[in-house]
Amino acid sequence: MNAGNHKINTVAVFCASSFGNDPAFIELATELGRYLALEQVTIVFGGSDAGLMGAVADGALSKDGHVVGIYPEDTFSRDVRHRGDIDLRLVPSMHERKALMYQLSDGVIALPGGYGTLDELAEVLAWTQLGLHYLPVVLLDTGRFWGKFVEFLDDARSVGVLNQSSRHLLARAFDPEQALQLLRTLPLSVANE
Repeated sequence: MNAGNHKINTVAVFCASSFGNDPAFIELATELGRYLALEQVTIVFGGSDAGLMGAVADGALSKDGHVVGIYPEDTFSRDVRHRGDIDLRLVPSMHERKALMYQLSDGVIALPGGYGTLDELAEVLAWTQLGLHYLPVVLLDTGRFWGKFVEFLDDARSVGVLNQSSRHLLARAFDPEQALQLLRTLPLSVANE
C-alpha cells in the first residue's frame, strides 16, 4: 500500500442537505469548515446553502476560506444554491457533480448524511479500489452516526467480500483535526492480496 504523509490542499465534503435532529451535527459541520479554512485547505462541496452543506461552507467563509461549490443545475431548485462568496460551478447532472468533486480533491471527509452521502462514499471508495483515482476517505461524526456503517464494512471484511486493503481505504474521526491528519496518512491504493 502507498501510505505516508500526503499533501492535502483540497477536500471534498459529503454531507446532508438537511440539519438532522442533533444540534451537534451542525456544530461539527461548522467547525469542520472553520478548521479547514484556518489550515488553508480548499473545500469542495455540493454547492447548496441548505443543511449541513451550508453549515460547512458558512463555517469556512467565516474564516475567509476558499470554497468551491459543484451544483447540478438541472437537478435542484436554484433557490438552494449557496449565495455566499464561493466559486460556484454549474454542472448538468449528479454524475458530473461527483466526477468534478473527485477531480478537484485530494481527499474526502464525510459528515452525517443520507442516500446522497452514501452514494458519494460508495462511488469514491469503489473508484479508489479500482485505481481510477486515489482519494483517502474519512468519516467524521460526533461518535454515534457512522458506527453501524463501520460495523457493516467490518462484517463485509469478516465474511470475505471486502479485502483488508480495501477496508483500510476508509477511516473514522471525531474532530476536524483528526480527520485531516488521517487524510494525510491513509493508504492511497489497494495492495493485491
